[in-house]
Amino acid sequence: MQRARMPETWRTERLRATALSEAHLGDLCALHQDPEVMRHLSVDGRSLSDEETRAGLEAAMGHWQEHGFGLWAFHDLHSGEFVGRAGLKWYDLPGLDGRREVGLAYAVPSRFWQRGFATEMASGALSVGFGAGGLPAVGSWTLPGNIPSQRVMEKLGFRYQTDFEFAGLPHRYYRLEPGGFSPQRVGDPNPSVPG
Repeated sequence: MQRARMPETWRTERLRATALSEAHLGDLCALHQDPEVMRHLSVDGRSLSDEETRAGLEAAMGHWQEHGFGLWAFHDLHSGEFVGRAGLKWYDLPGLDGRREVGLAYAVPSRFWQRGFATEMASGALSVGFGAGGLPAVGSWTLPGNIPSQRVMEKLGFRYQTDFEFAGLPHRYYRLEPGGFSPQRVGDPNPSVPG
């Protein structure tokens, strides 16, 4: 399903968002080598090889081409440091009766945890998705033990729906519709301002 194209660059109060591209490969490889991050991102908790990260990046860039939205890399506006990636993409969810829906994804290097970056990135992505993208709803899911991620979702207005299996592991599934979205101040994007 084709929707309105979302902006490739925009910013929040502290961060600049840019659609994922080849330029972000090094940052993503480092993210996928962070053992604390990968405890929550990979099926078996292991780090991803650079080849696996490259394949994922190519898929992310293809998603942008096909659907007009996807994942963004986020950099600190002042230092220029990479602080994570987040965004919206289509997922097939066989564990939820074969449902296909747009899901919210986010990951922050462990050295930047507990600074509000996950919430800021996710809030900005949702503001763009519900605004420019016109999305009717967004899902999000995480491992049951990833309480910080569940807190991010709940802060943004996501509501727990059910437990299901995703990538061979149990996950907690949350859903958000535009009317339930609670944007966080630092996450309000301004897509009219170039990143």
